[in-house]
Amino acid sequence: MVSRVVLVTKRSPLEELVLKHLTFNKAEFALKAAGQSIATYVEEDSRYQAAVTAIRAQVPNDLPVSVMRRDELANANFQFRDTDLIVVCGPDGLFVNVARYVRDQLVLTVNPGVFGAGALMLFPPSKVGGVIASIQNGTHHVERLPLLKAVIDDERVMWAASDIFVGRTDKVSAWYELLFGRVQEVQGSDGVLVSSGIGSTGWIQSVVNMVEGLTREGTPHKLKQLPAAASNELVFVVQNPISSPTTGHSIITGRITPSKPLSLYSRMPEGGFIFSDGMLEQAEAWNAGSWVAVTVGDRYVQRIVP
Repeated sequence: MVSRVVLVTKRSPLEELVLKHLTFNKAEFALKAAGQSIATYVEEDSRYQAAVTAIRAQVPNDLPVSVMRRDELANANFQFRDTDLIVVCGPDGLFVNVARYVRDQLVLTVNPGVFGAGALMLFPPSKVGGVIASIQNGTHHVERLPLLKAVIDDERVMWAASDIFVGRTDKVSAWYELLFGRVQEVQGSDGVLVSSGIGSTGWIQSVVNMVEGLTREGTPHKLKQLPAAASNELVFVVQNPISSPTTGHSIITGRITPSKPLSLYSRMPEGGFIFSDGMLEQAEAWNAGSWVAVTVGDRYVQRIVP
């Protein structure tokens, strides 16, 4: 039974501009000086606020509503309750951010029709009231979306909803030893990207698009079929592997399962990092002597589906 609705939103591009320039008039002037108009930002903001208002209007009067912004998710003073219904209104990336902080709570993803919201946001604002009613009477449908889990040196644990990147945050090549199945290989590359089914429409899809462009006339590639959102499988790819007398590139991609993790051992004296879901500011150092095992985690996001 739901006892509270937590509505998670984000700042609109207009709000970000006003925050940067301190006032609306200054933001408008800065855009005009660059040959742009603020009208598009105003229109997007209006549509987004209308979507948020529509969601709140459909919550029953006996359910309290708490509204929080994306940048408040990491606030140690806020915790989701077990009986919260988390309503996420925004682009796909907002759902990815929220997924890192939830446990067994139900999550309802709402597409406001702006900011390029895509495949992960399943409901229009007008359907929220009906979904809440179905939850209250037990007729709703849920899919369990597994998270990624990276264990660093048997001590630190990093969770991710969409993807984990192992390598560097600069443009210098990463050096490491890769162990997958029975194959072990020293590699140099731009890093290793591991993606979940949730992330199959994000970063890893851009890699697939690049590969398809390069091999369109050739044979089908191994990344052709990415895992579905609820798949208990991850996909990894070595980005731009280097050919040299001391490094190999026989392992470029593979499918990770709970019984078949991917292990990486750093060979970089400094500059190695691991980060999840694009959160560079929360990157963990990963230098020589350090190793990481990436696998399917034992945590799931309970996303409501139509």
